Amino acid sequence: MIILRKKCPCCGFYTVDSDDEVIVDICDVCFWQYDVTAHEYPERIIGPNGISLNDARENYKKYGACKIKYAGSKWVREPLADELPELYE
Repeated sequence: MIILRKKCPCCGFYTVDSDDEVIVDICDVCFWQYDVTAHEYPERIIGPNGISLNDARENYKKYGACKIKYAGSKWVREPLADELPELYE
């Protein structure tokens, strides 16, 4: 079975390896938990992440993680070569 990766809406890398209807993956690059409701309302703090998607995106740009507390931790990493947007877009 081939699983098509989905793009993390926070960092923009293709790290979500799920074909389930309800995706609960957490991005290994930025530690954002995939949450369809939060993706539909990026300005609102809703769902399991405890931060709006818009704020998480800004944090990723500044600190390399969806929340400052994860920056430089074991919960985040650099994207792998097969997760780069150029391969999917």
